[in-house]
Amino acid sequence: MMNSDELHARIDKLEVLFSEQEYTVESLNAIVTRQAQDIDKLHIKINLLKHQIREFKKDIPESAVLDEKPPHY
Repeated sequence: MMNSDELHARIDKLEVLFSEQEYTVESLNAIVTRQAQDIDKLHIKINLLKHQIREFKKDIPESAVLDEKPPHY
């Protein structure tokens, strides 16, 4: 059986560990949230680039798109 001092010491240790874990979880949550925002921004940029590529392809004559061998072959 534990005496009162041992019990208080164990409770204090648990409170410290809990506080450290709470800090770690909050830090990781901030990182994950920031990364999710970065990923969302990258998705927007990728979609913009896809749109730009489609527009550029419209301006290129189809004959230039064909994979023809150069005349020296």
